[in-house]
Amino acid sequence: MPHELIINHELNFVHLTYTGEVLFDERTEAKAEVFQACEDHNLARSLVDMRNSDIRMSEKDVVKFASSFQRAKLLPNYRLACVIGEHNQSENLLEVMISLEGINAKYFMSFDDAVSWLTAV
Repeated sequence: MPHELIINHELNFVHLTYTGEVLFDERTEAKAEVFQACEDHNLARSLVDMRNSDIRMSEKDVVKFASSFQRAKLLPNYRLACVIGEHNQSENLLEVMISLEGINAKYFMSFDDAVSWLTAV
């Protein structure tokens, strides 16, 4: 399985890490796990680390994936930080689309910057 989910109890967020090739179905499954973990642990923050992955999604997949955020039962102050590498710059479209769905999402090239933004009050 090319993803791992950890609850960071110290900083109060769900941490999802992708490795290797990640297809649409895998990403959809991982997103559902993140949302369930947020609900189970009453967390309003998620960090997705994609630096060591190769995300394989068509533009149609991106639209479908982004639109699924509107059906999510997330806390009103939910934040999503994503860390990408230079090889997955196509994620920029997804960042815009998720934000248009009303999700406070921001993408970063630096893991430390993502954690800082995610944990800021």
